[in-house]
Amino acid sequence: MKKIGIDAVQVALPRLVLPMGELAALRGIDADKLTLGLGLEAMAVCDADEDTATLAAEAAWRLFRDQNLDPASVGRLYLGTESAVDAAKPTASYVLGVLEARLEPQYGPRSLRRCDVVDLTFACIGGVDALQNSLDWVAQGTGRRAVVVAADVAKYDANSPGEYTQGAAAVAMSICENPRILALDPHWGVSVDSVGDFFKPRRTYAKTTLLQEAARLLGQELNPADAQALLDSQNPGTSFWDAPEAEVEHYREAPIFDGPFSNSCYVARVREAVQHATEQSGQSPLTDWDHLVFHLPYAFQGRRMWPEIALELYTAAGRQSELEAAVGTPLAETTPEAFAKSWSKTPHYKALVAAKIAPAERASQRVGNGYTASIFLALVSLLEDARANARALDGKRVALLAYGSGSKSKVATGTVQPHWQEGLHGIALWDRLDRRVRIAATQYEALHSKRQHTPLASPADNDGVRWLGNRTEPLLAGYRRYV
Repeated sequence: MKKIGIDAVQVALPRLVLPMGELAALRGIDADKLTLGLGLEAMAVCDADEDTATLAAEAAWRLFRDQNLDPASVGRLYLGTESAVDAAKPTASYVLGVLEARLEPQYGPRSLRRCDVVDLTFACIGGVDALQNSLDWVAQGTGRRAVVVAADVAKYDANSPGEYTQGAAAVAMSICENPRILALDPHWGVSVDSVGDFFKPRRTYAKTTLLQEAARLLGQELNPADAQALLDSQNPGTSFWDAPEAEVEHYREAPIFDGPFSNSCYVARVREAVQHATEQSGQSPLTDWDHLVFHLPYAFQGRRMWPEIALELYTAAGRQSELEAAVGTPLAETTPEAFAKSWSKTPHYKALVAAKIAPAERASQRVGNGYTASIFLALVSLLEDARANARALDGKRVALLAYGSGSKSKVATGTVQPHWQEGLHGIALWDRLDRRVRIAATQYEALHSKRQHTPLASPADNDGVRWLGNRTEPLLAGYRRYV
């Protein structure tokens, strides 16, 4: 069976960073709760001219340039995102437009016209869906290559429990036969359940109500009948008030979510997907998985949820006594949840975290949640940490434990290949994290509330992709422009 997997990767990050201490002070939160408890050190913040499309295009451009990819060899450009910039036109098509413009001097116009593009959306797991789909496509042919990009901007309401987990990132991957970085195993574990732990609905507002509220802001009162009469008096046109619908559907980037419920869904789906994966592969997560790479809504999410699942694995393997020795209490004398929590505080579990989990957390600690990009940034973190510390990864099996609210988990495993470092050419992740522009909490608030319309920083190099704003011509109003 031929090897299929990730041949090369590249990363794009916002230019700005907010230290977590700044946000903690702004919101009156204990900084240690965020830093020590959740592993959050800093938050990546998009500048006024950055969005999901700029991050995705920048990561893809770096991949094409640094790996010298011939656009004629790339048959797919699949993007996983839950923060698309258009409700119909895929964000991947904007990325393709930027790439073709930058590739034109060498390859001529429309060099990617034979490349299929599409967005895949399922909360934070859309990038993993794009990866699996592209792996299947590559496997069905000979000499095929796909580019998979996972890109998102995670935004929550100010003062909400999710605000301090915000972040943004994009990871682009080249997928082909005989990959240099990670050869994926053919068996994938899947678990799906339709729940409402996290979602982004279209909020609906009656125009009469909006008009009454606007009048109230002006110190006036307007009854429903008069508000309707004013709306009826408008001549047909293109303004907000004369649109024919009686209601306004408003999309907001910030989700509706239930944090504790989402955490329980995360544990339940990953548990079921791990079981499904091991049933097919015959692998033991305890002995066959050298590194665990999780989707990280916050940096320590994986290490905090794994004890519950691992306890079941140890028990099934007849190794429960190892944990009881570490905890100093028989499992039968307490609940599994309490026992798992006690085990998570022992040197035994902390050693497991240090060896198998922590290296993949380090980038997330300084970036925050990247939604679909989170798990792939964790993989890059593992690789870059090993490279920086001269730690051998050749032949190690990595487990990817993905989750997307709504809810779905996928678990895949792969083996690190001998030439994995070649596929990291040009990333310089730690240096790029260090070179970001630090902003103050007041600047963050201005960007978050969209009161800041001019960029706070310029691109550090020619790789940066910028959003130039929207077109204003009647038939192109709202069409986004990138360079």
